[in-house]
Amino acid sequence: MRRLDKKKYDKGLLWNLGILALLTLPFFVYFGARARYGGQSLESKSKGPNSSQVGKTEKINTSTSQKEVEPIKELLKSPEAKQAVMEADRVSMESMGLAYDYANMSLVQVVQAYLADAGIDPSQVAFSYKNPASGHTFSMNEKEPMTAGSTYKLPLNMLVVDAVKEGKFTLVERFDITNTAYEYKFEHDAYVGQFAGAMSIPDMQEYSLVYSENTPAYALADRLGGMDAAFAMMTKYGRSKGEIPAIRREDNKTTTDYYIQVLEHLYRHQEKYADIIYFMDISFPNQYYETYLSHLRIVQKPGYVGEALNVDAMVFEESPYLIALYSRYLGGSTEDSSEVNGYGYMQLAAITYVINQWHRVNENGLA
Repeated sequence: MRRLDKKKYDKGLLWNLGILALLTLPFFVYFGARARYGGQSLESKSKGPNSSQVGKTEKINTSTSQKEVEPIKELLKSPEAKQAVMEADRVSMESMGLAYDYANMSLVQVVQAYLADAGIDPSQVAFSYKNPASGHTFSMNEKEPMTAGSTYKLPLNMLVVDAVKEGKFTLVERFDITNTAYEYKFEHDAYVGQFAGAMSIPDMQEYSLVYSENTPAYALADRLGGMDAAFAMMTKYGRSKGEIPAIRREDNKTTTDYYIQVLEHLYRHQEKYADIIYFMDISFPNQYYETYLSHLRIVQKPGYVGEALNVDAMVFEESPYLIALYSRYLGGSTEDSSEVNGYGYMQLAAITYVINQWHRVNENGLA
């Protein structure tokens, strides 16, 4: 009887405890949810963020948007850094008679200051400069038509390299040059004799760039269908904003605005054009852009004819830069001159020094 009563008692106790557990379960769920969601209701949590969270999200998005449109700060050297170069190079600048205020003048202003001192009209000089690392560009008379001289031979060589890379030719083939067009018959006949009537593309590259001779350049153009066809292809490397897109075949006129694009293409694809860069690198040592800068590595293609004296170069300063520099009538030369005289040559060399010194003060080490 006692056992039966105890069973009844136990069953009653268990029943009461079960009821109590059921009654307290919602409270455990409620307080558990508060602990997890920080007092936010389950309903609002399932629907999405509350108003305070929306505000925070909007602020974050606004901040991100502002960062995206914020312009990149221009790379500029500090006045102290510029002045340090000025002091280090002062003896050189003064000994050259070219001690301008490079730290506080633009590149165009410095060049114009030299031209004024030398009695050269600004219309006689055109240039385009680019620092490919910083993206800084400066130019003067960049759309003015200037006689290209032999500078056309660089894009011509690049076109033939492209054709080789495309599998149209090989570097070991030898091509007949006996019927190649020419400018000077004695030069043409000398090449026919020296190379037994046939040249390889590397031979044409070397003699058109290292010695800047015309017969191998005509032989290169023949690979592309002749000079007219080759000149028509030269917009592949850039297009001037002036009246002449690239190099005009009938009078060999070009602009520095076009040629700086050729140099940038060459600079950006140095591995592809390694052979012609090598030939340019060893050409005309201590001359043209190297006259006062022989301590630097300079990959250059000069060109002169009649009134024109030009040089296009990749200059490997601490920060490399590209320069297309064209001139006319320096030293009193005219269209009938066989070449620019020594006085005009030294004027061009002085301009190369001024440009390089401005770069040293203002651009070296920026990027």
